[in-house]
Amino acid sequence: MAAIPAEQPQGMSVGSSDQARLRSDKLRVVVVVAQLARKHSIRTLAAGGPMFAQLGLVSPRVSPTAIVLVEPIHQLHLVLALEGVGWSRISPGHIRGLLPPVFTRVVHPDLVCPLDIYDLLPGFYAAPAQVFELFWTRRVELQISGIVVPAFDRVSTVLVAGHDQLGALARDRRGESQIAYFVSMFRTSLTPAEQAALVQLVTDVRGIEPLRPFLTTIGVPVGEITLPSEIYCQVRLVLESVSDPLIFAVSLFEARPGRRKAGFVRILRNNPRRVVRALLASPRSFVIVARSRARHQRQQQARPPHE
Repeated sequence: MAAIPAEQPQGMSVGSSDQARLRSDKLRVVVVVAQLARKHSIRTLAAGGPMFAQLGLVSPRVSPTAIVLVEPIHQLHLVLALEGVGWSRISPGHIRGLLPPVFTRVVHPDLVCPLDIYDLLPGFYAAPAQVFELFWTRRVELQISGIVVPAFDRVSTVLVAGHDQLGALARDRRGESQIAYFVSMFRTSLTPAEQAALVQLVTDVRGIEPLRPFLTTIGVPVGEITLPSEIYCQVRLVLESVSDPLIFAVSLFEARPGRRKAGFVRILRNNPRRVVRALLASPRSFVIVARSRARHQRQQQARPPHE
């Protein structure tokens, strides 16, 4: 069993104890995951708040959860391994839209922060396994509590933070200030070489859509629209094959709420014949998309072949 590392309570004041415990537990979680993943030959990357400080960056917000990205083929394997050492799956709460959640949330009775396990980053439209490889190739290995923890590097950390915040705040009046915040982080926290690497990484993961406003602000050409790859849609909808209507549906359902109409216009302008055929098949496609959560739930209840 992977042991939970001991807390480091020195220096805590009563008023700061909750936040200090949360920060401490986040680091303990990423250490536990790294140890367990190594034991089971699973590749994971630590991400989120605790990694910012480790990498010399300032986190844009305080997150109540620890976060890891797992190699997609081993997502369920990791969840089951954690359940074997005292973790439990819980509902992540209300998930908007028709598409399945992109992470599994687990908790441990000795820790105050949940762990969110991602195997897919929505809006990064290359094949999920390819996206993981791109991040894995760039990984850094951090020493935390004497344990080597594979983690996102500085470029990947800023990219994913921007993806999360700008997508989540699409309807928020703070959206403009968030764009300004990440433009400032991009220009002041990253070296010119890191800036160039971030722009290239956006292209490689096919992540233009969630970052479109940010990229436009820093002067990067974004084109009309980037559609999801077939493999991305197969994974997202838990299907063995997908057609144009389903690809268009995923693109629109994952668009920021205020930009769906504009997204549809861009798709129509670039693919008029494909859109007409898709519209004719749209009633059936809607049903297929609507049932994707049930398919995802059944998938998560299965056990890997080697278990």
